[in-house]
Amino acid sequence: MSFKIPRNITLPASHKLKSGMTWALLALLSVGPILPLSNFVGHPHWHLIHWVPFQDFSFSPRMLTDVIGNALWFMLFGYLLHGRMNEMSVSLPAIPTITVIAGGLSLSIEFFQVFCHNRIPAMTDVICNVIGAGLGGYAAEKQRATVVGLAHYAIIKTDGSKTLP
Repeated sequence: MSFKIPRNITLPASHKLKSGMTWALLALLSVGPILPLSNFVGHPHWHLIHWVPFQDFSFSPRMLTDVIGNALWFMLFGYLLHGRMNEMSVSLPAIPTITVIAGGLSLSIEFFQVFCHNRIPAMTDVICNVIGAGLGGYAAEKQRATVVGLAHYAIIKTDGSKTLP
């Protein structure tokens, strides 16, 4: 006679980021795009906003660096946020929640840039940031599913021995 016992696998504490460190990294990732603060001038530059995403897109090195950089920056944000949401047992669906948070954060960053010299607010950045955060959350979810799925259950036989299927 054998029966299955559900079993969760967790990473050793040495492989996890501490809660405070994760929050510090999330804060850094949130505030980093508005630096340096010396660009802030206090009066708006509404005429500089690029409202239409990818309206001036070209395959120039500067444009590709900007698009890929935004996506990668927010991928890390989405990955870390997914981990925090998971540890806090948030009952909301993870990826939609991450994309909404990233969208609000990204819109806030672009709004801040309206009041800065040498910064051009663009909806392209918002789109890249949201996609990046969603991909980061998706990667975290897939990684977690793989780790948990490796040893989903054990078989305990009548003689007391345990085996993994």
